[in-house]
Order: sequence, then C-alpha cells, then structure tokens
Amino acid sequence: MEGVIDVHTRALLTEHPGFDWTVTEFVRVVDARLPPRVFYKHCPELAGDRVITPHGIPVHLQLLGSDPAALAANARQAVSLGAVSIDLNFGCPAKTVNRHDGGASLLRDPHRLERAVSAVHQAVDGAVPVTAKIRLGFSDRLKALDCALAAERAGATSLVVHARTRDEGYRPPAHWEWIGRIRHALRIPVIANGDIWTLEDYWKARTLSGCPDVMLGRGALADPYLAPRIRHWQATNERLPVTEWAARAEILCTYAALQRSTLPERVVVSLLKQWLNHMRSRDPEAARRFQALRRETRLDPFLAGLAAGTPREASSLASVRQPTAALAT
Repeated sequence: MEGVIDVHTRALLTEHPGFDWTVTEFVRVVDARLPPRVFYKHCPELAGDRVITPHGIPVHLQLLGSDPAALAANARQAVSLGAVSIDLNFGCPAKTVNRHDGGASLLRDPHRLERAVSAVHQAVDGAVPVTAKIRLGFSDRLKALDCALAAERAGATSLVVHARTRDEGYRPPAHWEWIGRIRHALRIPVIANGDIWTLEDYWKARTLSGCPDVMLGRGALADPYLAPRIRHWQATNERLPVTEWAARAEILCTYAALQRSTLPERVVVSLLKQWLNHMRSRDPEAARRFQALRRETRLDPFLAGLAAGTPREASSLASVRQPTAALAT
C-alpha cells in the first residue's frame, strides 16, 4: 500500500470503530541504518506519547528489505524511537521492489526469509512483537508452507497471508482455502488477506481460511466504511446500508484538507486520484466522478467535482479550507 496508507489515511479510516491496529507504509531498508527522520516521515505517530492514530488505534511500523544485518539495525532504531511492533513485508509484488531483492522476492528461498525474521527477532530481544506478511509464493505455491513455517521458526508472533502468489499480483480469485492449509500447520495466529471488498467477501475469507481475523488493504480504500460495516455485523448481526457517495466524497475532501497544508496542490490532486481509483472499481458514482475529473490538475475544481450534488457539498468544501483540529494533530 505504498503511497496510499499515510498518517492522514490511517486517521480517517480509524475514525469509526472497526480496526484493531494499522500498519505503516514500508520503510525501505537496503544496507544501512536509516536516520530517525525517515521513521518519523513514515510514522509521525512515533512523535506522540503513544504510537496510535488520533482515535486510539495502534500503529505498527513496517520494514521491507532482505539484508538481515540491516533489518536488525533498523528494527533496533525503530524500537529506540518508540515503535510498538515491527512488521516485515515479504508480500510486496511490485517489480521494482522485487528487482532490488525486496518484498515477495524472498519467497523464492524460505531460508533467506527465516534469516531475515530471525535477525529482527533477536535484535528487538522481546521488546516488541515481530510480525510478517507473505504471499502464497513467488511464481507458484510450492514453497508457501515452507515460507510460513520459516517465519514461525524465526520468531514471528503472527503471520498475514495474502491469498495469491507474486506472479498472480492482484488478479482474482484469491485462494483463501490455501491460507487454511497454512493456518492448520502453524501455531501462531494467521491472518487472511486479499480480495476482501464486501461483508460477503469477509465471511467467505474467514470460512475458507478458518482464520478468525482478516487484514484489509485495497478494500478499505474502496469502501472506507468496510471495517465499521464488518464490526457492526459482528456485534449486531445487522447489515449496514451501502456507503453513499456523499460519505465517500466527504472523506476525500477531508483528506485533501489535511494534505494541502504540507503538500503542493498537484501532489494532493494526484493522491486524491489514486484513492478515487480504488473506489471506482466498486462504486458506479466513484467511477463516473473519476472519469469526469481524471484530467483535472487544480485542487479546488477537483474538490468541487467530488462534492457537487451531494447533501454535504457546502460543508465538504468548507472543510477543505479549515481542517479539523482533531485530525490535523
């Protein structure tokens, strides 16, 4: 979720009950210990008394790399700055990341993955949990279980499994039943991930994988109220109505209000388009707005196009000019 799940997105998505914890975008580790400013950039929550969103949800810091010594050094650096958990990314399918020996590239060799996790586990020496995320392999699923067992042996306290290989990318379907095979073989908690867009998808992922917990990524951007929808159903067995466009537009406008205080307008427009692009595959009105606004480069006209025709048009545009204090902190 690089370039998407930043501090403001985390704040907005956790405003309503739903998430138990969140994860930062990955901190890219190559061959050296990074300075504190890099960690504060990816996880501004480290500067607070507690590493949480404004609404009290814990934020876990994610590292991506392959060199055990460098990962260990940066894990120690993160803990010294206040990190409450270290998450290791072995699931990123991006070609650039994999070409530079990061993310899912380690799924080719379970022993390398084990050395990476073990180095971080030993470096933090029990001060914070070490978790990991994998896919079902790189080109095939032959080593999926070996990689999962390697992470467990090395000291991972839980494992997120995205239900596709690296080569499958994000193409449907997600193979949730394969996560179930991994869950049966491991003693640590296994969390299902991949293609959870709706309440029905959540239930299918849980049923086929047997995992009591799931991780949301793109689905939470497509419907910012998906996690609250799941939590409400768990508590009441009632289905909330579909998220209206007005609610989606309000979140996008608030996001812009938070970003424009520090970023150039063209960058804010680009970020809005990126989020709107996630929404449009699952919402016809989002698709229509994206098509109408995809060539717009000015922020205020873009926001006017998002809010036009919604009951909250005036308040949405006003919030762009005056961010709320609670989210801006």
